[in-house]
Amino acid sequence: MNKRKPYKYIIAALCLISIIISLFLPYLHLPKQEGVEEGYVIDYSKAALESHIISKVAKETGIAKSIVYSAAKNIVSGKDREAVEKRLKEEEYFIIDILSERLNDKVLELESWGNLEATTYSFFGLIQLSTFVITYLEQDIISAYLVIITLIMTVILSLIAGLMMLFRKNMTYRQVKRISLANILISLLGLIAINAICIGALQVEIFYKTNWGIGFFVISAINMLIIIVATIGEIHEKYEGIVTWKMVLRQKELILMSLPFVIYALIFYYGPLVGWTMAFQNYKPSAEKQVWIAWDKFEVLFSDKDFLLAFRNTIAMSVINLVFSFVFAIGFALLLNEVVNIKGKKFVQTVSYLPHFLSWIIVAAIIRNILSLDGGIFNELLVKFNIIEKPLNFFAEAKYFWWIVGFSVVWKETGWNSIIYLASITSINPDLYEAAAIDGAGRWKKMWHITLPGIKSTIFVLLIINLGMIMNSGFEAQYQLKNDLIKSTAEVIDTYVLNKSFTQGADWSIGTAAGIFRSLISIILVTAANRGAKALGEERLY
Repeated sequence: MNKRKPYKYIIAALCLISIIISLFLPYLHLPKQEGVEEGYVIDYSKAALESHIISKVAKETGIAKSIVYSAAKNIVSGKDREAVEKRLKEEEYFIIDILSERLNDKVLELESWGNLEATTYSFFGLIQLSTFVITYLEQDIISAYLVIITLIMTVILSLIAGLMMLFRKNMTYRQVKRISLANILISLLGLIAINAICIGALQVEIFYKTNWGIGFFVISAINMLIIIVATIGEIHEKYEGIVTWKMVLRQKELILMSLPFVIYALIFYYGPLVGWTMAFQNYKPSAEKQVWIAWDKFEVLFSDKDFLLAFRNTIAMSVINLVFSFVFAIGFALLLNEVVNIKGKKFVQTVSYLPHFLSWIIVAAIIRNILSLDGGIFNELLVKFNIIEKPLNFFAEAKYFWWIVGFSVVWKETGWNSIIYLASITSINPDLYEAAAIDGAGRWKKMWHITLPGIKSTIFVLLIINLGMIMNSGFEAQYQLKNDLIKSTAEVIDTYVLNKSFTQGADWSIGTAAGIFRSLISIILVTAANRGAKALGEERLY
């Protein structure tokens, strides 16, 4: 315990520093407004226009929200009644009086609060600012609540971690690391939420990276340092007396050999994550300064019918591929393991592996020929056996596409996917089969009671890994086989990102937002599957 105290004190001190920084270091610095020496002047007319007035009037009158908003915008811009009426039907004229009265009342209410006296906000100032957004501006309320919650939670979590490391004897380093990781994630969430309320409710038109302040960045850095110290302390305690510096020095060649792979992973796996910032920007490759837009691209993404269809198709095809791949690969491995003739077994293995090495361009051409309307072998067989009366155009009806891709993946990957199961089967003790044979068990019973339980751990690990890939149903197959007639079931997230990023207006930001969403879902699925395997007492990834 005495050897643990230095790490505990360092962590507790860092937590205390994090709390002090949280309370006193500025989180937000608004850009200087043109023509204003101190503080920040809010455009209350615009703020009133973007408040809940529009949706309330639309709901009360039964008139479309877009029409109400257009009328309100004309009123705010100073157009006379005649000009506003030109854009309305005669039976809609009455909303002009309602909107004028409510917008004027709202502007007066906001003006009574006054302008912002400062451009820099620390802990309590930012909470007050967020409260003003919620109470008066009635815009970006969720983002304002997020700012308040994240500010308070980072302080509370740091306080809990520090006190528990000092006074709780059974507090583990793993728990501290989890708290610090939560603080980092909360800080990033708060950072985006601050951005959202400033470019939205506070009418900051241009919000650059330099305007963000350093509060949440510093908190994230300190919590990252806490994770590093906790990791060192955990390793020190775990391997003290087992691993010595002499042992490390004796294996310095192996450590040096592994460094290039670690560097490679950092550069090519973690380095590109910096590009995630594009999802929160109106990213323009040629621009020197990128304009930050908070959640806007995500709002566009989740309101886009094409994306929702792509999301549905991705999930559907991933589930089909997952089920088919597992069933066919395991079944093929079990059957192949029962082949006694060595030459026949090797021949079957070789033939089944070959499709894996074919390009999807070739596979797509083969699939199209097989399912062709004119002379396709599959249509020929269906007609010959009177299953259908005339050939079907499988690539003109959307309902067939998921299954075409599913069986294409099965044909291409079953042999390759079975390799790991065959390798796992070879590790099963042969004595178990001999004992089963003595008890009168046949081949099917041996497979069911010995082989399958023997590879259960492999099945669980691969299932967890594949669940993490559920948002990646593929790209090549869908891209090669789809056409405009079946776009409703053929478009997946990968092809959606390609279209949005490079063809339909080259919107890199929305493509990045879709990628982040997919990654988050994958992380959640892997974590849930791993927890489930742990609860069941089965093999897991970590």
